[in-house]
Amino acid sequence: QTAGKDRETAVSMLRAELDAESKHARDAAVRDAEVRAAEARRLAHEQGDQAVQNAEERAAQHKARLDGVIAQLDSEKEEVCRVKRAADAAAQLAQAEKAAVVARAEAAERATKEVENAAAQLRSEVASMRAAQGQSEEKRNEMLVLANKEIDNVRRQLAEEQTRIAAEEAAIAATNDRVKELEDQLLDADETRRQLHNQIQELRGNVRVFARTRPPAPGGACAVKTIDVESMSITDRLGDDAVFSFDKCFGPEAQQEDIFEDVSQLVQSALDGYKVCLFSYGQTGSGKTHTMLGAGEGDQRGIIPRAVQKVLEHAEQLSKKGYEYTMEASYVEIYNEQVRDLLKPGADHDEKHKIVSAPEGGCPTVSGVEREPVRSVDAAAGLVRRAAAARAVEATQMNAVSSRSHTIFMLYITGEHEASGSRLTGCLNLVDLAGSERVGRSGAEGARLKEACAINKSLSSLGDVFMSISRGDKHIPYRNSKLTYLLQPCLGGDGKTLMFVNINPEAPSAEESMCSLKFASQVNAVELGRGGAKRNIVSGIGKKEDSNKEDSNSAGGKKADADKKGTIKGGKRPATARTAIGAAKKAKR
Repeated sequence: QTAGKDRETAVSMLRAELDAESKHARDAAVRDAEVRAAEARRLAHEQGDQAVQNAEERAAQHKARLDGVIAQLDSEKEEVCRVKRAADAAAQLAQAEKAAVVARAEAAERATKEVENAAAQLRSEVASMRAAQGQSEEKRNEMLVLANKEIDNVRRQLAEEQTRIAAEEAAIAATNDRVKELEDQLLDADETRRQLHNQIQELRGNVRVFARTRPPAPGGACAVKTIDVESMSITDRLGDDAVFSFDKCFGPEAQQEDIFEDVSQLVQSALDGYKVCLFSYGQTGSGKTHTMLGAGEGDQRGIIPRAVQKVLEHAEQLSKKGYEYTMEASYVEIYNEQVRDLLKPGADHDEKHKIVSAPEGGCPTVSGVEREPVRSVDAAAGLVRRAAAARAVEATQMNAVSSRSHTIFMLYITGEHEASGSRLTGCLNLVDLAGSERVGRSGAEGARLKEACAINKSLSSLGDVFMSISRGDKHIPYRNSKLTYLLQPCLGGDGKTLMFVNINPEAPSAEESMCSLKFASQVNAVELGRGGAKRNIVSGIGKKEDSNKEDSNSAGGKKADADKKGTIKGGKRPATARTAIGAAKKAKR
């Protein structure tokens, strides 16, 4: 019994020792894990701070580069104006000098006639003197000598006047040459302006996104707020806030004129030979059609009528520089994945229109549709009114006048410069997308349900295209939808694209607004092509300069690469800006 008790005591002591050692090991392991976790958190915080600091430095460098290019563009614009004024002054001076030379030549002719008359009178007097009785031979000889001297003097004056006239004509020819040289320099300066403008557009991003909030209904609760000119916030149904940033944000108080002012420069690029696409996206009833078409002929006009007016006015200004522009327009809608012509009177929409793949990445084209010339703002306004009246619209529970199709206004622009022999080809595509909708809220049934499914499918295909481009896929699914297939030339990296995301700020639409803002944020991160948009221009010798991209390679080699990366070493200007300044100084000399 004593031995048994000893064994039990020993076992108890051993068990106690084992429990103590196990507890000590567990405590040591816990302390070690806490130390490693603290170290991991510290490293994670340091890496996050470093990433934020690097991002802020890159943003500051990018902003500084953009500010420098904008300032350089303003300087080049002033220099172009000064060269133009100098050319006009030289032309006026040449005209005045020409008038003076003509007046002197006429005076010389009159003097010559007077001298000839005087000589004839002298000869008559000499003859009369010879005939006169009692006149001596010596007297007659003296009078002849005097007459000859007078004739020689008049001839010498005539020769001097002719020499002066020749000198004046040479001066006029030199002035005309100088005027021609100034006109050439003005064209070079205008080309520099185009390059700097397109470089700014590239620095701002190939796909730019503007957000616009529709005014809320009176007394309604708002879930969307505009924070500043580049960001807005939205509150979801759980009360959580999400902030989105875009290239530009417009609040409910923004006017149509304010909206167009920020897109007018992009619209102008179509006159410079680029493919430009601007489309509005958002849920049904968010104000897309109001943004694109507007209402009436006054301040409520939308982007489409204002863009046509801007293009026509700028083309008139460029005509003073030797450019001659011709414009044609088509207006189509995509309804249930069928292309319809909105400009063909009495069309029953049974025609089968096909999307044409334009050669060499040309402008979007649809076979068999009307293509009307655009010569004035009134003609364009009438064209837009006809198309708007023919568009498919129906009432739903969310919108009394809901667009049931996507509409695309296509303006084809051709410009020729006779002196240089160059030819520009651009196009402007203004797209009013039908609104995405949830069938449960819109109450769509029957034909409306079929329309809603077709709309949502095409919008989903548009999102798939942007996602595929952002991932760098070799195959982009443009042909999954008629909408993306038609817009392929503009979305494929050769054109310039701007997206308007329209937001309904009311609380019941917060979920749809959140989806629209997320989609717009993804699109804003898409880079269509590293080469930039391509300008479609044919030079005077017939060589196509389609590779004249926005990122000017005039500096060449490593300098151009450094400029593309946004690095400016030693306080030097970017290569393109230095080239532009050199051209301006040459024009000034």
